[in-house]
Amino acid sequence: MLEGFYLTDLEFHLRFERGLKVDPSSTGTMLRGAFGIALRRIVCLDLNQRCLDCPTRESCAYQKIFSPITTVDSKRLSKNRDMPRGFVLKPPLKADTYGPERLFSFRMILIGELIKWLPYIIVPFSELGRIGIGRERVPFTFERLLSLDFKGRQSHEIYSATDNLVRLGNMVSPSFEELMALDNKLPRSLALTFLTPTLLMYNPNGKKGGSKPVTVPEFHVVVKRLRDRINRLATAYCGTELNVDYKELGKKSESVKISSVQGGWRERSRRTRAGERQNLSGFVGTIIYEGDFEEFLPLLQLGEYLHVGKNAAFGNGWYRVER
Repeated sequence: MLEGFYLTDLEFHLRFERGLKVDPSSTGTMLRGAFGIALRRIVCLDLNQRCLDCPTRESCAYQKIFSPITTVDSKRLSKNRDMPRGFVLKPPLKADTYGPERLFSFRMILIGELIKWLPYIIVPFSELGRIGIGRERVPFTFERLLSLDFKGRQSHEIYSATDNLVRLGNMVSPSFEELMALDNKLPRSLALTFLTPTLLMYNPNGKKGGSKPVTVPEFHVVVKRLRDRINRLATAYCGTELNVDYKELGKKSESVKISSVQGGWRERSRRTRAGERQNLSGFVGTIIYEGDFEEFLPLLQLGEYLHVGKNAAFGNGWYRVER
């Protein structure tokens, strides 16, 4: 189904110099924004120049990691100039306060060739430690970085502030086949628990401009958006494509129906640096589906890592498959 796809699951541990209250509704955007700013300050030759106009953008770490532009020849990437970002942030899900005695941790998924740019991810977070993070600019020490084994069952230390060494040989990068080999049971019903706001757009008539938000994620909408997202990431970062019949997969997914819903729409937004209001709303809760999941389970399991829907790169659309 997806030969040649691989990723790595990283866990960052930060020690704040003083107490910082973390709000899960904004942690993902905070981390994403701070990381992007720090990375650009480190690598950019001219901060006033647009990436599209930069003569070194083909080899630029900022462009590769944070602001990717389509260079892959693929019909399924041609609709948008910008590629999907090859990382996914998984911030804490509960509000809490972290400080010197309690480490703050979050996960970041890196996909395919983006893994080789890991040093350009470690250095910005080390730099951020001196600048500080959040509205109060709380400084921190980048204590350690772990590579998590399949679904977090084991961890391997890649970086430690104790000796300031990076051990790339300890990194675990499971393939699609290895990830899917963990669990191949085929239930007649399963639940998707949407941990963070999930905004899925669906165009029932196929007319231009006809896409609308789905307030309660129907199964076929989840599968169709997952199918599109996974294929674009695989094409952009792993040099492969999803080997399925697109239309047939989508048609079959429509036979799976909702059995019960617990949860609902959650309104969220943030003010961008340009002063614009960005919608971060979406469905949060658990939906039980009934049907035949044989063809869809691999996509659903991979989606636990990659998220689905709008703003997935910084934490939205994070769900868990439950039997």
